[in-house]
Amino acid sequence: MPGRKSRQILKAAIAALRPRGGPFDVDIEGEVLESACDFLRFLPSVTRYAFPLGLRLVEYGGPLFGGGWRRFTSMDVESAGRYLVGWESATGPRAMLYQGLRAVVLFIWYQHPQTLRALEVDWQGRADELVPLRARLLAEAAAAEGSVAAEAEPGGLSRSQPEE
Repeated sequence: MPGRKSRQILKAAIAALRPRGGPFDVDIEGEVLESACDFLRFLPSVTRYAFPLGLRLVEYGGPLFGGGWRRFTSMDVESAGRYLVGWESATGPRAMLYQGLRAVVLFIWYQHPQTLRALEVDWQGRADELVPLRARLLAEAAAAEGSVAAEAEPGGLSRSQPEE
């Protein structure tokens, strides 16, 4: 689990990176923060220990990377968003940090049940609809393959029948 300061920085990053407007106006930032903290436990050791250092770079890098003289956690949401957008064109480790942070936040945001409901995504309903269709198509393909194989064999023998 990240420490208190890392959690504050991550919370500010979630507020800056999350989608806004329309179906995205759901209040799940706290749950996204908890899920992101849980996810970090499963990162490789080097990444897990380096991530808090990267968050400190986000926090205190404002003067170096176009965020002004304020810390990231003290910026308003719009300023923090503009500051992070500047990281999109970065290269090297800074770009990897931004892309990783953005990927974790958005992946967890879009997979949250409230977001899925707001977007009217019904994974179970889609599975219930498509699994029988796939089974039917596979059965038809297997039947067609079996009839083609029987026609191709000399003497009309299928591959499963032994020759005498």
